[in-house]
Amino acid sequence: MNRKIISFLGGLTILVLTYFISDLIINNETESYNNNTNIIHSVRIAEVLNNSNPISVKVNGSLTSKFKIDLFSEVQGTIQKTKKEFKSGQNYKKGEVLIKIDSREFSANVKQTRSQLQNLIASVLPDIKLDYPENYKNWENYFRNLDINKNTKKMPEPSSQKEKFYIVGKGLLAQYFRVKNLEERLSKYTVTVPFDGALIESYTNEGTLVMPGQKLGTYINTNIFELEVSVPSKYGDKLEIGKSVTFNSTFNTTHQGKIIRINNSIDDSSQSIRVFIEFKSNNLKDGMYSEVNIPLGNIDQSFSLSRSLLINDSFVYYVKENMTIGIMNVQPMFYDDEYVVVKGLKDGLKILKTYIPGVYDGMKVKIID
Repeated sequence: MNRKIISFLGGLTILVLTYFISDLIINNETESYNNNTNIIHSVRIAEVLNNSNPISVKVNGSLTSKFKIDLFSEVQGTIQKTKKEFKSGQNYKKGEVLIKIDSREFSANVKQTRSQLQNLIASVLPDIKLDYPENYKNWENYFRNLDINKNTKKMPEPSSQKEKFYIVGKGLLAQYFRVKNLEERLSKYTVTVPFDGALIESYTNEGTLVMPGQKLGTYINTNIFELEVSVPSKYGDKLEIGKSVTFNSTFNTTHQGKIIRINNSIDDSSQSIRVFIEFKSNNLKDGMYSEVNIPLGNIDQSFSLSRSLLINDSFVYYVKENMTIGIMNVQPMFYDDEYVVVKGLKDGLKILKTYIPGVYDGMKVKIID
């Protein structure tokens, strides 16, 4: 009997203790929950001030010299030595000899045709003196000044139609143009540079026999460059010829260029427009990788903020007057890699400056500097 009473009392005691312990745990959890719901988060804010925000699109490409010439031989002969070696990287000034091909044989042929013209004029001078005395002095002076070692000057103009028939009939005009044709071809044995620049490719050397049509090298202007970039077609209405463009080179130098051409067609595959930008600087290099920002204008009465603060492309968090978080709808106008320009925010509105993990509408906060 005593054992039953002792067991009953022991069980009752355990039940009472279990009840009090459970109640204590529940109270502690409720208190902890209440404390957590009253936590005030510290936030940094940015005050909205709408103004005119410039927008631009970042694009890239490779610089190319605006004036690039592939050099081909138009005549046959052996490359001769000049003041500068015909090697890649060689710089030249306008008018310097770039290539000189042995022309002694052809030059002798040109002199022969000049001499034939000289003989032909000498044979008709007596007839001109008798039949066309008014123009004789011009022909005599032309004959005296004719030098087989120099380029032939233009022949005197006939004083009458009859004289013209005579000159043509004697073959003077045909012989004159034969000489000029050979002189033009002789000039191709020496190539001079048309502008300051550099040889970037060389495919021949001194003493090499070259043939007509053979490629000799590539010459470029080292002061004027073009950058071809592809801009999304949705910005096509904002592109303008003459707009200034800034380029920061890999040499840590800044260069100003301008848009000089805009293609009138849109690429089918990429839906982009080709834009050509010109830069003038002797510090740039052909083939240099380039990344530029092309200005597209301004968006008035707008605000620029970090893309990380834009929620679902439509909302931003802000701090209400009662120091709780609110959410507001905005209208995104333009995106770039880091920022978005939006409309719909009132001046003076305090938006979150940085994103807070777990932020929600109604969260209690305090503003810190």
